[in-house]
Amino acid sequence: MTPDDPAPSPRDQPQSDPLRIVLSAVLTAGLGVAVAAAFLHYYPRASDEGPTAAALGDAFTWILGACVGLLIGSGATALFVRHGSRFFAGMLAGAAGFWVGVMPYMVLTAPSDVSFSDAFGVAVIVFAPAILFVAAGAAIGVGLRRLRLRL
Repeated sequence: MTPDDPAPSPRDQPQSDPLRIVLSAVLTAGLGVAVAAAFLHYYPRASDEGPTAAALGDAFTWILGACVGLLIGSGATALFVRHGSRFFAGMLAGAAGFWVGVMPYMVLTAPSDVSFSDAFGVAVIVFAPAILFVAAGAAIGVGLRRLRLRL
């Protein structure tokens, strides 16, 4: 580089975009709960053969909806963040969205005959499929961003 055009230093560009990541995490949390509620609202209960099947169907539908909401939120985060690792930003926003939105909602809305520790244990178990959906959403978001930049 010439003296008139110095090489860029690490201080010239921020390494991450913390404000956008925090905003995306909050929106991902809301999206996870909202999509789960929408899935549960539109779930057809006519095929359930009894109370146990109905409860399991509702639980599976709610968990799937929460995971899809987290997938959408983490993918949007990867598209929204301008600096740093977009995949990591999507993963961070999705995981934070789970622990800030989905997990408290699951624990606080548990039936009265379920203890706090049981509700928390189920929420921790649900984290396993949720983090897979979050990783898929972040990867899709990074891929869509690269595709958008090529066109």
